[in-house]
Amino acid sequence: QGPINKTREEYVRKAFQKMDATGDGQITVDDIRKLYDASQHPKFQSGEWTADQCFRHFLDSFDTPGDPDGVVTWDEFLNYYTGVSASIDDDNYFCTMMKRAWRM
Repeated sequence: QGPINKTREEYVRKAFQKMDATGDGQITVDDIRKLYDASQHPKFQSGEWTADQCFRHFLDSFDTPGDPDGVVTWDEFLNYYTGVSASIDDDNYFCTMMKRAWRM
């Protein structure tokens, strides 16, 4: 896994900025809760998880493993998407995925 290219990083940054409602460089639980909709999560739909459990799982996927603090920094967000990027060969597909996922 190498560094993410500039085109992809630009889309990741736009998504981060959209989530960072206060512009303080950190995505907090409150920032994410305003945008996150658990109703489409399969485990919520099946009744296996509550909306809060879905939300926590979503937040944990970005937070630093082994040190979850409920705050997602730019580095954590970029690191997550660098991993995602490594599995996607096509820049257009990656950018389309980001636009759809974050409604950009």
